[in-house]
Amino acid sequence: MRKGVGLLVLSAAMAVSACGGDEAATARVEVVAEQAALTVRERVVPDYRMVSAILTNRDVGDARARISGRIAQLMVKEGDSVRAGQVVAVIDDDRISLEAQAAGASVTAAEAANDKAQQDLSRAERLFTSGAISQAAIDQARAVAKAADAQLKAARAQAAAARALNNQGQVVAPSAGEITRLPVPRGAVVMAGEVVAQISTGAPVLRIELPESDVANLKQGQEIRFLHDDSDEARIAVIRQVYPAVTAGRVMADLDASGIDRRLVGGRVRVLAPAGERAAIVIPTAYIDTRYGADYVRLRRKGGATIEAPVQRGGAVPLDDMPDGVEILSGLRPGDEILPVERAS
Repeated sequence: MRKGVGLLVLSAAMAVSACGGDEAATARVEVVAEQAALTVRERVVPDYRMVSAILTNRDVGDARARISGRIAQLMVKEGDSVRAGQVVAVIDDDRISLEAQAAGASVTAAEAANDKAQQDLSRAERLFTSGAISQAAIDQARAVAKAADAQLKAARAQAAAARALNNQGQVVAPSAGEITRLPVPRGAVVMAGEVVAQISTGAPVLRIELPESDVANLKQGQEIRFLHDDSDEARIAVIRQVYPAVTAGRVMADLDASGIDRRLVGGRVRVLAPAGERAAIVIPTAYIDTRYGADYVRLRRKGGATIEAPVQRGGAVPLDDMPDGVEILSGLRPGDEILPVERAS
């Protein structure tokens, strides 16, 4: 009999112990749930303005014509890479070419006259040594030889000037870069100073223009997000320079674009330019459940019941204490309590 009573007491003790364990487990679950609950509140977040940036180069070097004439040759095509000093086109001017030929012929004539004068001087010096001619004759021969030498030097200088002017028909690239545009075709007539080829040179940049009221939000070295290749995933660019001039009420800034695929110079890129700060509701993505294109959160009501409330999701707003933060545009108010999404294990 005592043995049966002992077993009964032991069973009761075990049952009480089991009940206590369930209560403790329940309490732990409630504590974890309380810790996971998030109270919604407004936060001050950076405000952004979507603007369009132009993918270009820091500098543009125009290859210009130095003389007037007809474009005889185009050595490059759009998209080619060129080095500094490379000939990109040749301009032909018949008048300059004829002047160069005439100058060359003048040099040939001056050389012949100088050779004859030098030979006459040598012959006169031999005759003067033998006493066959007078001092006046030798002086005259020396003067003629000196004048012929001077005329030869002048002809050579004029020929060099004509060749230099003729060589200016070669249009050269002012710096290394990429040919972006050839505004005039082969055979066209151009004037001195006219652009023959446009060359993008220098570091690739994203160039944006903002109203002058936003210049306080731009600083050199600041990181700015941008969207590229029709992707919704933001990438980071750094402000290289904020130009200190205001043109038509707008300020221009260059962003470092060294990591961007430069397929088309002049292409448009979406940039999230800073525009101050604003108040917004931001929650982690772990609290958002997306089903069939709609977003829901688990909202705790005052009585303790939990409902799934639809919300309108905004863009990503990464914060220091919430790297995966997402803005909620509607569906939540400050003070609401939300629970993380129950993921299927």
